Amino acid sequence: MWLLWSAVVAVVLFLAVGGYTFQTACKRAVEPNWLNEEALEKTGYAKYKEHIRAANHWLETHTTVDVWTESHDGLKLHAIWVPADDPKGTVLLAHGYRSCKLADFGMVYELYHNLGLNLLLIDQRSHGRSEGRYITFGVLESRDLQKWVQFHNEQFGHHPVILSGLSMGASTVLYLADRRLPKNVKGIVADCGFTSPKEIIAKVFRDTVHFGAGPFLWAADLFARVLAGFSLYERDTRKSLAKSRLPVLLIHGKGDDFVPCYMTEQAYKACTSPKEMYLVEEAGHGISYLYDTPGYRKRVMDFLRKYMNKDI
Repeated sequence: MWLLWSAVVAVVLFLAVGGYTFQTACKRAVEPNWLNEEALEKTGYAKYKEHIRAANHWLETHTTVDVWTESHDGLKLHAIWVPADDPKGTVLLAHGYRSCKLADFGMVYELYHNLGLNLLLIDQRSHGRSEGRYITFGVLESRDLQKWVQFHNEQFGHHPVILSGLSMGASTVLYLADRRLPKNVKGIVADCGFTSPKEIIAKVFRDTVHFGAGPFLWAADLFARVLAGFSLYERDTRKSLAKSRLPVLLIHGKGDDFVPCYMTEQAYKACTSPKEMYLVEEAGHGISYLYDTPGYRKRVMDFLRKYMNKDI
C-alpha cells in the first residue's frame, strides 16, 4: 500500500510543480502603467523610466496609426504603424517577455525612422492591447509575425522588411529564419534572444530554486500543450538558423545574466545563411544599445544598407 501512496504523492507533486511552473512562466501578467513613473518604480524598469517617457513623447510627436490583425487561433492582435515620409523600407519590432514596445525599442525609434524606415510596433500576444491568455516564448508569436508581414504587404505595400526583436522577441523572429516568407523580407536583427522555451525556463527555474527542473519540465510541457497549444520543445533558434533563408545580425551583451550570451553564440555557430554577430562587453540583458550606442548604431545601419536598401 505504501508503494501505491508513494506513487500517488509523486504524481501529484510532479503535476503540481509542473503546473505551477507553467502558470508562473506562461500566464499573462498584469502589466504596469508604462507611463506612470510611480508604478514603474515598483518594477525592474525603474531605471529606464526616462527612456520610456522619451519614447512615448517621440510617438506623440509623430504620425501613428493603431492597426489590428487576427492570429491563426483567433486572437485580436494590435500594433502601431509609424509611417516614414519617403519610405525606404519597414522594420517590424517584436518586444520581449512581459515587456513592451516603449521599454524595449523606444531608444531606436529615431534611429530607424531617420533612416527613412516605417515602423510596425507590435504588441505580442498576451501583452499590451493584443489578446491572449498565455505567453508561448516565441512559438505562437512567430506565427503571429507571419500574419503581421502579410498584413503589412496587403495594407502598406511590398516595402523591404527587416524583422527585429529583443529578448523573447529576438527568439520570435529567429524562429522564422527557416520558414518561407514573402520575398520582401530581407533579414533579421535579433538582440539577446534565448535558444528555446525549454532552455530558458529551465535556466530561470534553476536560478530561482537552486536545483534542476528535470522531469518537472515534462509536466510543464503537458500543461503548455493542453492549455496553451504549444510545446516547450517545439522550437529552437539553432535548428531554425541551421536552415536559415535570411541574413541575420545577432546582438548580445556579454554581461547578460538573464539570457546567457552563449545562447546567441550557439545560434551564430548554427546559422548557415549570411550572418554577423555583435557582442557588447559588460552589457546586461537588453541594454547593449546603452553601453555602446555608436557601435550599435553602426552595426545595425551597415547591416540594413547591405541587405535591405543601400540608399539608407
